[in-house]
Amino acid sequence: MSYKVKSNEVGSAVGSILDQYTVDIQAGVRELTDEYADKLKEQIKKGSPVDWRRVKRRGKYKRNWKVKTTSKGFAVYKRTVYSPKEYRLTHLLEFGHKTRKGTMTRAQAHIAPAAENIKRDYVKSISDIVRQSKHYGGGRRSYKR
Repeated sequence: MSYKVKSNEVGSAVGSILDQYTVDIQAGVRELTDEYADKLKEQIKKGSPVDWRRVKRRGKYKRNWKVKTTSKGFAVYKRTVYSPKEYRLTHLLEFGHKTRKGTMTRAQAHIAPAAENIKRDYVKSISDIVRQSKHYGGGRRSYKR
């Protein structure tokens, strides 16, 4: 891509190119964030433990995971995966806890392994977006996978 600019307009031309580059990257990262938040929710659901002994609660914790937008601004876009009804149970299941009898329960880690898998793929995808940006020289491609 080439531009013809006069010597006194170089600063504004570089600024506008950088603005276009920033908007291009931000759009791609937002789409990726939405996609990977949903993937994380599904992986946590898949790995969540189910109490088969209690008929009333069977699968309630597993079905309860949600995704919401925590903050949305120019430079910040955060999505949170959470359990709105069973939020007290997440820490107890992930790390184990003492029972009434004083014995420790076994930790059933299901959030941390899913987060590590998603984090590795998410960072790789963001670097791919930066390399594929048309202002970086790669040409804008569809960010949806």
